[in-house]
Amino acid sequence: MSPHILIDKALEGLAHPACRPGESNDVQRIITRMMTDQLITIEEFNHYCDRLADTIRRRQRRAA
Repeated sequence: MSPHILIDKALEGLAHPACRPGESNDVQRIITRMMTDQLITIEEFNHYCDRLADTIRRRQRRAA
């Protein structure tokens, strides 16, 4: 499976209400591993980290 598809699916999973509390850490590890394995570029890494941060912010707003 493409690293981009894997990361996209992981990020989409975070938006699901049944997402477990520590799952964002798992997604962060996936993104970091893909970059360190040189499967994504630093620009893509930054893009996915921004998406992760946005997703976490949205979840926190909904929880409040």
